[in-house]
Parts: sequence; C-alpha cells; structure tokens
Amino acid sequence: MIQLNENLKVAIIVLLLASYVIYEQKPSLMFHEDGSFKSFGVRHNETPFPFFVVISIIGFTVYYGLLLKGGNYI
Repeated sequence: MIQLNENLKVAIIVLLLASYVIYEQKPSLMFHEDGSFKSFGVRHNETPFPFFVVISIIGFTVYYGLLLKGGNYI
C-alpha cells in the first residue's frame, strides 16, 4: 500500500491548486485564443512551456523545497 507522508500530501495539494489556477487563468503562453492547449515546440503557434511541463516543475520544486525545509538534504 502507498504511504503518503506530510510533505507529499502538501505537495499534491499545492500541485492541484496550481493546476487549477493556471488552467482557469489560461495564460496565452500555454493556451490558444479558443482555450485549447498549445502544442510543444518553438514555432509561431507552439510553446516551449506546455501545461504538463510547468505543472511537473512546480510539483518537483514544491516537494524538494519541503524536503529541504525538513532537513532531508539527500
């Protein structure tokens, strides 16, 4: 069975909240005018920062920050 420690619970909650806020804001860097996701790429109608990459970076950063705050450096 999967055991969730406090750091993981907080990171998941922050990740879900960040996902919701970003999806509701629909920044033009990640979304088209009609609200659909832009595809990954560097052309005119593409983005180097797709939604899934930004959310993954936020999740890893929050979890790692919580580990460092708790004194777990490794």
